[in-house]
Amino acid sequence: MIKICIWMDVPSHYQSAFYTALNERDDVDLQVCYMQEVSKTRAAQGWSSNHAYKPYERCAAGLASPEERLALIPEWENRIHIISSYISGEQIEFFNAHNVKWCHWSESPGIRLMETVGYNTILFRLLKPLMLKLKRNDATAMREHALAVFGQGTMAARSFRTMGVASKKIFNLFYAPEPLPELEPSQIVVDFAKGRKVFLSVGALCKRKGIDVLLAAFSNLQADDWCLVLCGLDRENGVNQALAKKWGIADRVLFVGAYPIERIGEVYAASDVFVLPSRFDGWGAVLNEAASLGLPLIGTDLCGGSWHVIEEEGNGHKVKAGCVQSLRKAMSFYIRHPEKIEPYGVASKKRYFAEFTPARNAERLVESLNAVEAGNHE
Repeated sequence: MIKICIWMDVPSHYQSAFYTALNERDDVDLQVCYMQEVSKTRAAQGWSSNHAYKPYERCAAGLASPEERLALIPEWENRIHIISSYISGEQIEFFNAHNVKWCHWSESPGIRLMETVGYNTILFRLLKPLMLKLKRNDATAMREHALAVFGQGTMAARSFRTMGVASKKIFNLFYAPEPLPELEPSQIVVDFAKGRKVFLSVGALCKRKGIDVLLAAFSNLQADDWCLVLCGLDRENGVNQALAKKWGIADRVLFVGAYPIERIGEVYAASDVFVLPSRFDGWGAVLNEAASLGLPLIGTDLCGGSWHVIEEEGNGHKVKAGCVQSLRKAMSFYIRHPEKIEPYGVASKKRYFAEFTPARNAERLVESLNAVEAGNHE
């Protein structure tokens, strides 16, 4: 029996099914502790602001010290704690001082750097290695004290190695949302499409998510039988709507706003190809969602999930982040080869259920911890 406590910033529908799958295993004794409640910003994006806590879940909001937080966790001294210094460096220092086993778990660092360089992907790629080498405290903690270092795939693993973490300590542990229910197509999208095929993007309308890149790429396509649907909270006060009008594509772009999580499947069901154009995303769980409903995928090379959920020439395309030409080329593939949409979608669904279900992720974590404890991970 492995006793685990996972520390997260806030309750997330992207992870709750993973915790359920862990809790249902006979070889796991699970606790999950959240540092905060869901924020108003997250709630505005469609997240539930009234999380129904399960028996193994706790919330440490308002508790200032590690001792107070740990008092919530049964047998905390005998658990393997999975946490990131980005959540609480103080908590990790406490674990080190008291010889408590802990593992790091995070996406690849980079969101703050991307903001600092004004979402310039060229500068970001140049400066990221330097940024990672400057994270000395985090690197030392992972190298010298963490039992294992879990990352959201290839992108995170590369970052950890740049920080000096040995490959033998690094394991994959992804975001693993449950498959979306198959719902009736959104009538709003169907009425707008009027028989046209639909490119869909789900996520906040902001610079980091690359919505301007997507609009530019779409405006360069000669495809009157295709339209574009953008589903997400508008964080730029109409900037992207103005771009669509400026580039003469307003009649082919639908902005549907933020959709409730329990109904988001309606939008996917009304679409043909999913696009994640982000300049940077540590993972991009919307790729999992789209794959679970059988959509072909396009994602950028600065999205962690693109390196795993997407199989080139199998169920989608990985494109260069921030590059209009690269994205336009991938989108035009589906316009020129509509016969590929269905088989690519079938491949997406098959890939999701083989490797990215919550149960598979729970298995991945248990296998990794067993390998670490046995000392046989290479």
